[in-house]
Amino acid sequence: MKLVINWINKLTKGKISAPFLLFITCVLVANLLADVVYYRFDLTKEKRYTLAESSKKLLAKVDDVAFFTIYLDGEIPADYKRLKEATRDMLNEFRVIAGSNIEFEFEDILKAKDIKEKDEILKQFVSKGIEISRPELKADEAPSDRYIIPGGMVFYKGQEYPINLLKKKFGNSIETDINESIELLEYEIGNVIRKCVAGKEVKIAMISGHGELNDLEVADIANELGTYYNVSRFNLNINDTNCLKQVGRSVLDSGVRGPQVLITKLIEKLTTYKGIIIAKPRTHFQDIEKFIIDQYVMNGGKVIWLVESLNAEMDSVGRYGTIFTYDYDLNLNDLLFRYGVRVNLDLVQDIQCHGIPVMLKGGGGKPDFKPWIFYPLVNAADSMHPIVKNISSVWTQFTSSIDTTTNPAIKKTILLHSSPYSRTAGNPVNVALEILGIQPNPAVFNKPYQPVAVLLEGTFRSFYEHVSGIKQNIPYKSKVDKNSMIVISDGDIIRNQVKKETGEIYPLGFDRFASQAFGEPVTFANKKFILNCVDYLCDETNLIEVRTKDVELRLLDKARIKNEKLYWQFLNMVAPIAAILAFGFVNAWWRRRKYAM
Repeated sequence: MKLVINWINKLTKGKISAPFLLFITCVLVANLLADVVYYRFDLTKEKRYTLAESSKKLLAKVDDVAFFTIYLDGEIPADYKRLKEATRDMLNEFRVIAGSNIEFEFEDILKAKDIKEKDEILKQFVSKGIEISRPELKADEAPSDRYIIPGGMVFYKGQEYPINLLKKKFGNSIETDINESIELLEYEIGNVIRKCVAGKEVKIAMISGHGELNDLEVADIANELGTYYNVSRFNLNINDTNCLKQVGRSVLDSGVRGPQVLITKLIEKLTTYKGIIIAKPRTHFQDIEKFIIDQYVMNGGKVIWLVESLNAEMDSVGRYGTIFTYDYDLNLNDLLFRYGVRVNLDLVQDIQCHGIPVMLKGGGGKPDFKPWIFYPLVNAADSMHPIVKNISSVWTQFTSSIDTTTNPAIKKTILLHSSPYSRTAGNPVNVALEILGIQPNPAVFNKPYQPVAVLLEGTFRSFYEHVSGIKQNIPYKSKVDKNSMIVISDGDIIRNQVKKETGEIYPLGFDRFASQAFGEPVTFANKKFILNCVDYLCDETNLIEVRTKDVELRLLDKARIKNEKLYWQFLNMVAPIAAILAFGFVNAWWRRRKYAM
């Protein structure tokens, strides 16, 4: 530093003071360092620019370059520019922690492309899972055929992973969607990095043996979970030879015979899974099978129950025009009640609902799409909980209401509930197509906010704590001090549509019939909800905690901007010039008066 000052003094022949030279030198050095080292002080109240510990731990697993190509670039509306800049800032934060292992670029891939080339590029991106958006038009704007790609692709070790930055929610303005998307940027970027480095050490089991949804019906969610977890099937029907085959070798190796050994080995096998998903069982559970699940829970296993109390299928309604529901008799009510909930023998009817296609008389033309009150669109009860924060409506089909017990040892968090205009119908429920022509009266939909998904956390006691006989000669636990599970009263929440003619699997939450009727994709948040449920219970990186971060975006008041536009234009453009002119006039007048004497 001293050498630099001496050198400048020689050039200027000592005409510049040393303190001033020191100041100039420090400014130059600071600017050079700023070009090389990225850092900023996070002075925001909510620490929006400080990465969570889970994100930092995840970045520690990145051992190669993860290259982000973000296609949100070019001539884009102001709201999208905010998302672009927020994405750039967040990627810089990730690069500060991971160093050269995080690289990124922004590219306007549609620039200078003709219509045919644009269509081909957009089709490729959609097939890879990248969502496309069109900017909303303001009142004074002409229609535009511009497309925006609010996402990109991440390349890591020869693999590519899509990332979508814009989270759309039905009914929201684009400004609200952008704000909520900015809140979730750390989670979305961290989640795609998690896909890159996933070792799949954590095992998840889809339970079978009691009429649960088959492989095709849960194919989409199984494939998505497979990017993070080791997903497989586990047969829990002890009368099925496939169940016995799962533990046959270990039973033989034990050298002991008897039903107790089989039950013990099944419990041991099941506890190798971090979580299990019971997706829409339709046949009776035996007590010994319930005991196996109970001991799985007592050993710390996580369960997502997607259980329906009443049999009601749309295929039957479409075939016969009308049906009456009946109890599945799963024999799970007492077990669930012990854990803190009861799935009621009813169906939720809701004015806020999805619809079904109905053929018009004569059978010609496209079917009409009618609201169907047995398909409630349910929403988040606690919008700040990480499982449901910033997710849009979830599509349910013939769902029941859930009651919670007063057990103080178990915390109950309602995740999803019906709308303010809902009601319940007790079993047997007459489900008839003829109600499609009746306009619902909001006054009779007087049972609002019916719970349909509940998170249970706390100390669980075994259902068999005071039951003798079944526990003999079997390792047994009477309680678990800290565990959690989720109970959902609709199995169809996790079921994707399948085209029977070809076996084509559609994304979970996507309704192909509604999409055909409206001429655009109709998708609900079912997949995101289920993924969040599994991550909350089973993800050892705990990345989902990032979803609780509440970023307050302090935006301009649009109403005041519109009403006070001229005032603020004058204040910012005319007032400064007027102030300078006034100062010049006063200064000249004062100098003339002073020196005239």
